[in-house]
Amino acid sequence: MYHKKKKIGKKLGIGIGLVLCFILLFFSYTRNSSYLKIEKIIHDIGIFLEGVFISEQGELEEEIIDGIHQELELENQELKKLLELNYSNYQKINATVIKRDINWFHSLIINKGERQGIGINMAVVSSQGLIGKVIQTNENSSVVELLSSGSNRLKVSVSIAMEQETVHGILNGYLEQESLLEVNYIPKEKKIEIGSSVYTSGLGEVYPAGIYVGKIEAITLDSLGLYQIAKIRPDTSYDTIRYVSIFVRENL
Repeated sequence: MYHKKKKIGKKLGIGIGLVLCFILLFFSYTRNSSYLKIEKIIHDIGIFLEGVFISEQGELEEEIIDGIHQELELENQELKKLLELNYSNYQKINATVIKRDINWFHSLIINKGERQGIGINMAVVSSQGLIGKVIQTNENSSVVELLSSGSNRLKVSVSIAMEQETVHGILNGYLEQESLLEVNYIPKEKKIEIGSSVYTSGLGEVYPAGIYVGKIEAITLDSLGLYQIAKIRPDTSYDTIRYVSIFVRENL
């Protein structure tokens, strides 16, 4: 049985070989006369596929160029907003984010440090508002702890700006599941309006007064009913921060 199959396979191989030889001889014989129909079909298919490939390549290049233009436009807008930020009694130092923590929302590293005048506890701001403070400095780089880390070291005195009055509280928490900041110790007798803007108050002289933090999205009472807690929606996307400004108090 095995030998029979082997003979059949051998004959089949010889047959295929003869057919291929015939085709090659046939092409060779007719090459100098005119295009064979099959050659013309293959040629036309090749031209068509080449056109499709070039068209797709052109579209891909256009998409890449458009993406680069959009990215540059966003960067220009971000940098323009940072350049416009100024707070009295504070000097501004601009920096670029060069590294992120493994936990993306805890900290980042910037390309300015002690040599450029950066110090511990200095306020760090993006084009969209307060993002955190400096917690470690090196000669030419610094570590910035983000508000989204939820660290107890990031207690910030804030003001809630409403039409009739300004109410104070302490920003000292982050609700990771909801991506919201938390402001505590708001007097419970105060009527807080949803949508009110929240800014740094300037108390403690670590953060300049007037840095935008976000808008109030919800109000609740603490577990003992002693004070109100506000949930704040920041405008900052903590995972897309590229450029920041650090504010140094001039009389330090």
